[in-house]
Amino acid sequence: MSIKLSPDLQEFKNVLDSVGHNISANAYDRLTIPRPARGTLERRHKKSWNELKAVVFDAQKATSDHKHLAEQNRSLLDRMDKERDVTKIFIKNCLAAIEKMNIKPVKIPKKIKTNENQDFFALRSDAHVGEYLEAEWVQGLSHYNAKTYKDRVQRWVEKIVLFKMQDQTSLGLNKLILNHLGDQVTGEAIYRGQSFYLDLHLTDQLFYSVEVEASALLQLAQHFKEIEVFCVVGNHGRPGMKGQNHHKTNFDYIFYRSLQMALKPQENIKIFVSESPSMIIQHGMSTFLLNHGDAAKSWAGIPFYGIDRMFRRLPGLYNMIIDYELTAHHHNPADLSDQIFMNGCLPGGSELSINKMILTSRASQKIFYFDKENGVHRKTDLYLSPKIQLTADENGIYTPYKRSENG
Repeated sequence: MSIKLSPDLQEFKNVLDSVGHNISANAYDRLTIPRPARGTLERRHKKSWNELKAVVFDAQKATSDHKHLAEQNRSLLDRMDKERDVTKIFIKNCLAAIEKMNIKPVKIPKKIKTNENQDFFALRSDAHVGEYLEAEWVQGLSHYNAKTYKDRVQRWVEKIVLFKMQDQTSLGLNKLILNHLGDQVTGEAIYRGQSFYLDLHLTDQLFYSVEVEASALLQLAQHFKEIEVFCVVGNHGRPGMKGQNHHKTNFDYIFYRSLQMALKPQENIKIFVSESPSMIIQHGMSTFLLNHGDAAKSWAGIPFYGIDRMFRRLPGLYNMIIDYELTAHHHNPADLSDQIFMNGCLPGGSELSINKMILTSRASQKIFYFDKENGVHRKTDLYLSPKIQLTADENGIYTPYKRSENG
């Protein structure tokens, strides 16, 4: 902000603005225009001639800096408005296209009447639709593409239905609460060289996701009386490198909004899309916080300490008790202190985890049952890919290779 000057210094500044700030003391004294006397200014403010000029020069510079900063802020706000407009336009066009999709509602099942009326919770995250991973490049430990994603979602649906049918007689399980924790799409420019690991561009990642996930939810809607879907965005939904776009320009967000439109005719499905990175929901006597988990810092490559530390800060942040946190991002399922549940991923091992971090995992997504008074129980990780097991060929080689033509 600008420096406020006393009336006499302001008058002095006005004179210097008209005659030039490089004027000497003697030249100032010879001026015939009205002006504060130099000697009076020096005595009153206990400053030399050059110090007096420096005071008004700093005031002018501060005013100039303030104007420059204000102009920068206006420019930034204009850019942010444009980014928001781009997102709105994209969503509007997507929703118009989605609305034309021929999504036919399915029959809603009758309520299962039992002494218990527990809810079925399922976590979904890190689908990374569009990611392409050749088994040969990761020693045969993993593979992933658009078809693999679709097959694993179908396998997930079948396992959800299997658990539901197995336990509904005793527990009810009339309501499915699905928690989408982000990274539905894999993006295009999240990291350098990502384009070499894609089989769908970002727009196709979006529409393919809507097609597959809408179909999955419609299958589940035939088995659950109610389905509630709660959604938060991940870091891979942004269209470019971190900081290049407005934070709400996120294809996870657009996917969720598109899914809302696609499933609008299905009356037993309700979808709630968070406008912020975290979402707090009350279920029965318990409070849940949903977050993608990318903000948690790791120590020695282990994220658990950072996640636990952030969880302990939540009561102070929200002035309320958070009973459970549902998070993702790190691609490995884990339970911390029976309060923090970290979800797995659909791709399993990636090029980064296998070739650089020397880690891999099986594709998995977490489920559990929920009693409105007593909380979470019967946690299970649904494995959606086979157990990793390398076998040697006739040459005793376990990993992919090329042999010589005469071999």
